[in-house]
Parts: sequence; C-alpha cells; structure tokens
Amino acid sequence: MTERIDEAFVDLEWHDAVLRRLKIDRRAAGERDEVALLVEWPDGREQTVRFIDCYAFDAQMNFGVTAPESIRAARCTADAPKLAEMRGRWMRLGVDLGDLLCFEITTNSTASEIRIFAKQFEISDS
Repeated sequence: MTERIDEAFVDLEWHDAVLRRLKIDRRAAGERDEVALLVEWPDGREQTVRFIDCYAFDAQMNFGVTAPESIRAARCTADAPKLAEMRGRWMRLGVDLGDLLCFEITTNSTASEIRIFAKQFEISDS
C-alpha cells in the first residue's frame, strides 16, 4: 500500500534537522515550478526535499541570529485557510486543485515560518 503524501512528509525526522538552503526554481514558469530545501537531518545526512507542482510559496524568514537554522516542526495539511481560497480561484479558471497540499515548516533558531503549496514532494541525496 502506498503511503499518503502527508504521512510520508510528517514521518521525516524534521525536529532538530537543519535548513541549509532554500531554492526556488522558476526557469520553466508555469510548467515546472519547484521549491527545494537542502536539509541536514539529525543523523548528519544531507538531502534535498523538492516540492513539485507548486502553486504558491509563503515565507516569513527572520535573520540576524548566529546559529544554524534548526527546524522545530513540519506538517502537511489539506485544509489550510489559504488552500480553500486558492482552489476557488483556480476552479473559476477550470483547474481542479483538490489534491493541493500545504507543507509547513517552522524553525527554532529564528522562529521562521515557511509554507509551500504543492501537490507532492520528493527526496534525493545531495
């Protein structure tokens, strides 16, 4: 049985992982919109978490703290308030975004919040 996307996401070792890099790829805008995070997991491995079929990206990032950007928590939800708004807007254009998810990451070091609205994610070794 295939694990659900939301379960696979929250099952990752997010707590105390370190966000090393955040990259937005718009080279093929509208065809391949991606957000990629380089994450160092608590065991020291580095991997890229790539969000595919992105429709929005919100970040409230705080800087100035001399410490690694450790992650407090991550969650994935299908019912964030902004999702309903986005689905309604796209539905008027004939696009069904019923499978769109909100991936949320909060950090310890700077109390930053990152929200990625995408259909799926994948992990690859860096």
